[in-house]
Amino acid sequence: MARESHASAARPSLLVPLTLSLAAASGVTRNTLVLRRGGDSGQLTSTLDPSVFASVSVGPDGEVEEIDERCTFDGYVSLSHPMSLKSRDKFFSTGQLQQRSIEMMVDEINANRCGVGVDGRRYGLSLTTFGDDSSKAKVGAIVGNGMVPLSADAEDGDGVGLGAGPAGGGAEDVAASYWLGPYSSGLTGAMSPAANETGTVMVAGGAA
Repeated sequence: MARESHASAARPSLLVPLTLSLAAASGVTRNTLVLRRGGDSGQLTSTLDPSVFASVSVGPDGEVEEIDERCTFDGYVSLSHPMSLKSRDKFFSTGQLQQRSIEMMVDEINANRCGVGVDGRRYGLSLTTFGDDSSKAKVGAIVGNGMVPLSADAEDGDGVGLGAGPAGGGAEDVAASYWLGPYSSGLTGAMSPAANETGTVMVAGGAA
């Protein structure tokens, strides 16, 4: 009897590579790192005896002068800025040099110079840093949603970095608000339109 010949069905090869569609990782995250730095106006040391703060200075002529080391602030000047804070951010290495310089400036003014003097009053500096992921889009979002300028007579703070000053100070303690630019010309450029629209003074220390 003649046998029927059946053609075998074609089987897909297991060696054919699969094509996967993967979007390039942008490094941008929904959550944002927020760092705050400032100086206490004296609340934390209010229970210490005043004599603890006294020190002695000897002048060139040998005259001994007692110096009162106590320092109290009448309010705060708010400084806010985006910066690359994550180690994988494109501008992390150079941005951290700029970040550290700003922090050193804030510490020097608050701790060693008793803040800044304006019309007989002393104001401490309050620094708020927002992680920008080295992204123009993230900078734009931060500026639009977190770094809302706060007027000196505001009753409450809408800005993330301005709602509370150091040592429990509220928004009413903020006498003035300024912006600092992030590192790189591109990120600073993404922030500039908002500064112009809101009339906010911005100091760009890391842009050409």
